[in-house]
Amino acid sequence: MKRVVCLIVAFACALLVAADEGLGKGEACLTPNGTPGTCEPVRNCTYVQKMVNVSASHYDTSYLHTLKCGEMTLPKRKKPIPLVCCPTFNNTDLCGAQNLADRILFGEETERGEHPWAALLFYNVGRNRTLPKCGGALVTERYVITAAHCTVDKPNWKLLYARFNEFNASSTENCTVLEDNTESCRVDYGIESIIPHPEYDKNNISRPNDICILRLATDVEFNDYVRPICLPLEYDVQQLPIVDEIFTVTGWGETEHKRPSDIQLHVDLPGLENEACNSVYAVANVTLTDRQLCIGGLNGTDSCRGDSGGPLMRTVGGAWYLVGVVSFGARACGTVNLPGVYTNVVQYLEWMKYNMFVPYL
Repeated sequence: MKRVVCLIVAFACALLVAADEGLGKGEACLTPNGTPGTCEPVRNCTYVQKMVNVSASHYDTSYLHTLKCGEMTLPKRKKPIPLVCCPTFNNTDLCGAQNLADRILFGEETERGEHPWAALLFYNVGRNRTLPKCGGALVTERYVITAAHCTVDKPNWKLLYARFNEFNASSTENCTVLEDNTESCRVDYGIESIIPHPEYDKNNISRPNDICILRLATDVEFNDYVRPICLPLEYDVQQLPIVDEIFTVTGWGETEHKRPSDIQLHVDLPGLENEACNSVYAVANVTLTDRQLCIGGLNGTDSCRGDSGGPLMRTVGGAWYLVGVVSFGARACGTVNLPGVYTNVVQYLEWMKYNMFVPYL
């Protein structure tokens, strides 16, 4: 173990010296996993820094060496400076696009292709029963974002798969023939790994850090009815206001009829100051942080049980972006002046970036 740690430290030290010379990003490159990146000094690459800080395996050491993409010669140094291919965290070209021309209470029925990133998560809940219990959002061909409480808080449930293009959850037919005689099929993808945020605590009633990354067993095949939503990676999108803005939530959770919806629904809700949630939930000792969002508070319109983990969305420049993750709300969904609480996705982008680029054998 000591020898492996020394190898990692030595490799890191050889790379870290480049930062003091003010080197910037270089040419485009590909990591061994095929991820696009830029050739640059390690201190400009948080991904490699975190690997160096937390890893001590022979595989990690070998992988770090495979990231070397070139070297730079500096006037005052005899030895050249090695560079690494730092993965670039970008949205896909198809993200946020709808296939349209232009627990949800009192929500509108969602058309096919309207929110094609919405995932319905199925669990083995015991006694040979498989049921949908949470939602999620597809953000790349391999990753889904959901709520940590959909995994950590359910120790006796086994998360089996994520389903996309689910139009009618009560139907036994996987495919439907559309009006133009084309076929639209729902599709299931198994779960390879579950990565809840390490600081999520199921015993904390305020549920900070209620976010989880699901790595699917295989890449998702994109089409008109299955494609990812954009992450708010652009600075301009991150700086957009929340208060008094309108957001959309989608899912298959409980409706005003007190039962889950077979059809995917969506609803528009206003953004509020976090104090609006703090004041009404103070009786339960709930206090929100800047990593959470307070949304809704309208009479009869809300997310609800079964919508947990689903996406809170906004449109920017014609594309849909993932703003939040459904976390919790009032026991009586859709109660006026009792808003819902959502995990603020912008605050977790660096964590996502690192965990979604962890090398796999």
